[in-house]
Amino acid sequence: MHEQLQPLISKAQIVGLRVNVGKAGLCIGDTAHLEFLDDGQIGLFAKGRQRWLGLFPRRRLLHLGQMGPIASDILSEPMRKEMHLRVRIVGLTPEHLSETREPEVFVSVWGTVDRLMGVTPANSDHAS
Repeated sequence: MHEQLQPLISKAQIVGLRVNVGKAGLCIGDTAHLEFLDDGQIGLFAKGRQRWLGLFPRRRLLHLGQMGPIASDILSEPMRKEMHLRVRIVGLTPEHLSETREPEVFVSVWGTVDRLMGVTPANSDHAS
């Protein structure tokens, strides 16, 4: 059965950025994923550009930062239930374009709301 994804978070800012947004090669629309970190926070990871030996660019999974407290509250239950979440980068402001020189990364998170609330869709087929 095909489950319909609905927005859980339409736009959330990532806090504690750990990468240089301008050099990481991130783009709006890039896929990202969330993981629980050792300290209980929810970390955001995405493929980005990083240089090997300072010369050779390569794509690898980068820890971009963490979800904020409100977003973490919303996402902790779906992540504990290991629900499929679709995470996309929806906004980027690199250091050189920011008025405050602070980079920004925003993501949207989509999931199956019916599953989260324990509702079984009315049109599902149950084999007896």
